[in-house]
Amino acid sequence: MDWSTRMKVALGSAKGLAYLHEDCHPKIIHRDIKAANILLDFNFEAKVADFGLAKFSYDVNTHVSTRVMGTFGYLAPEYASSGKLTDKSDVFSFGVMILELITGHKPVGSSYKDDGLADWARPLLTKALDDGSFDCFADPKLGKEYDHNEMVRMVACAAACVQLSARDRPRMSQITRALEGDVSMSDLNDSASPEHSNIHSSHENSDIDTSQHNEDTEGPKRMVLDSQGYGASGEYSEPSTEYGSNPFGSINESCSNQPGNETLSSSSNERSDQTSQETEAVRMKKNS
Repeated sequence: MDWSTRMKVALGSAKGLAYLHEDCHPKIIHRDIKAANILLDFNFEAKVADFGLAKFSYDVNTHVSTRVMGTFGYLAPEYASSGKLTDKSDVFSFGVMILELITGHKPVGSSYKDDGLADWARPLLTKALDDGSFDCFADPKLGKEYDHNEMVRMVACAAACVQLSARDRPRMSQITRALEGDVSMSDLNDSASPEHSNIHSSHENSDIDTSQHNEDTEGPKRMVLDSQGYGASGEYSEPSTEYGSNPFGSINESCSNQPGNETLSSSSNERSDQTSQETEAVRMKKNS
């Protein structure tokens, strides 16, 4: 996937998520934003899909309290630790997805040791924005063939989205305008106004510091890294597809490789053989 296509996917996904958060009433919090849930057509137009875990959020609510569900590696730290869901939880997940497009890395994996992609990339993003060099984490498959100004916008959006503090993350409409180049990068750090975003009050603050974040996520993280294979979306599940350096791989290939398909096929064959044996026994009994 070349750079222009990655930009197109990022922008299309941002627009879809902005619509769910800011144009739907009540707003819809997707709760499982990840690469596998962004469908692409033949023109690489992105569509947000799979609303099985989605929740409605009304303007009178500061957050939605719910059981922690989603895909580990994409979960916002405050949601993973408290179960308090806001639209900023989706923003964090979107930031991880942008990082996949930039770096070609998976959201979790043994290469990060005890960190996920967001934790690994956070200091690198800050440094890159300061010195303007992105080659240290840009996907090698790009061969350094990317538009520098667009890379700046992508990196700035990713850095803003994966901040540990939920209140510091921008709204998806801000992300969309930033990707389009319509606003300055400094605008991404402006606090969202109360009428457009669910922000916790001081006694219901969803923010957590780095040490608490590491402590709260250590258990689930170990479970993921020690497990074998990949499961479907659920409580602290790992990504359901392996897209590696190409984060938005073939959807058809992903579906055909689901482990459940093989089991269903095997069961079907066993039932067919059993039916054939029973039919043969009845026929022989009649002939005798």
